Amino acid sequence: MSIPLPPVAPDADTIDAFERDGYAVVRDAITPDLRDRLLTAAEKLLASDITQGRDRGGDGKDGFRGCLNLDPAFLPLLANPAVLPTVVQLLSPNIHLLSAHLIALPSGPPRTIRIPGRHGWHRDMYGVTADLGFPHTPRMAIKAAHYLTPVTPDCGLTMFLPGSHRLTDEPVVPAGAIDPPGAVTPPSPEPTQFSSRTGPGTPEASTSPAGPASP
Repeated sequence: MSIPLPPVAPDADTIDAFERDGYAVVRDAITPDLRDRLLTAAEKLLASDITQGRDRGGDGKDGFRGCLNLDPAFLPLLANPAVLPTVVQLLSPNIHLLSAHLIALPSGPPRTIRIPGRHGWHRDMYGVTADLGFPHTPRMAIKAAHYLTPVTPDCGLTMFLPGSHRLTDEPVVPAGAIDPPGAVTPPSPEPTQFSSRTGPGTPEASTSPAGPASP
């Protein structure tokens, strides 16, 4: 039986990066042993014929929504001591799990179904944005994405538009393009936290704690 690690106090630079950019990279958030167990569980699910929560895409993506319900190996991500304290500081202690999503992208040459007319850039919590308006949507959720395998910038990683959580209107994607100016891909396969107010592009085991509205 493994002994839970003690909580890690939020790092000031991580908090500052999140407030500035709308996302932050958390280093060494999962141990090599946990990574191996998560990867084993993920590969077992992906090789199965389970249809509950199955989430496949035209670009070859495979995965499951609600992966915590399908294998207890993912449970350590729910209250990861290297991640949860930071989420609590950025939201509040009054939080709950909104979703847990396993995403697998195929190996091989880069492939995308994104086109200028359907570029895929969006803000999560769609209904809230539609109700309150883009400039009035508060920080209501944070997603923590844990990368389980080595990655490269062109392998389908989630892209971010730094500072988009402070915009008062939707970011503009130039005609003929699929990304807005300034969009970036995190340079490391480390766990990344991002706000529901930040614009991710293409979407990795991830958990989404949601909390009360905060400024």
